[in-house]
Amino acid sequence: MLWAMPDEPAPPQRPVAQTVDPKSILFSLPTLSDDLPELEQVQGRPEPGALILHEDDWSQLEFFSPDRLAEVEQMLRAYKPFEAANRVGAGWKKPFVRKIARQPVVRGSRIPDRLASLVGAQVALAPILMSAPSVGGRVKNGFSIPLGGNVTLYGYEDDAGIAVLGASLGRDPVDHKLTEAFARLNAAEGLILVDWRQQLVLTAIEADGNIRVWQP
Repeated sequence: MLWAMPDEPAPPQRPVAQTVDPKSILFSLPTLSDDLPELEQVQGRPEPGALILHEDDWSQLEFFSPDRLAEVEQMLRAYKPFEAANRVGAGWKKPFVRKIARQPVVRGSRIPDRLASLVGAQVALAPILMSAPSVGGRVKNGFSIPLGGNVTLYGYEDDAGIAVLGASLGRDPVDHKLTEAFARLNAAEGLILVDWRQQLVLTAIEADGNIRVWQP
């Protein structure tokens, strides 16, 4: 009977170091906000259903008071050619950094409760903002307003009122939930809704029920 000695196991190969040209790395989003909220430490695991956002998604969809429309239009006019010049396939060489002087979206106290009442919802806990899978915190003085259908309003308060009022669309969102919320907030407070990535502003509800949209 013949048998063969087993082969010696090959020694493990050391990983080969590779270099990457930084200029070849693309951004996945065309625009980012320059201002991020102050965060507080999260104690324990996030609550079930808590709104968790990556910091790159902060205020990509956001409401402004109507007196900011001209400023928003000016920024979108500057952003449009910048985005086109930096687009490479499905990415961007540089993101357009939005530098916005924060002013109250809605002035007053206990505004989250009033906004929630306007859209027929309830105020929930502040969102959690993540910069990496295990690095993040809860937005200080923040709140969220789940609208259902994986659509949530969120933001934070300061001494003057609501400093930021954004909207988050989760997986397979029911888009009309946000449209209905915009219609109610526009009718009650005159708020406009900016979609920075899509480069458009919802400015008003026409008499026939259609939404007035501005694009650069």
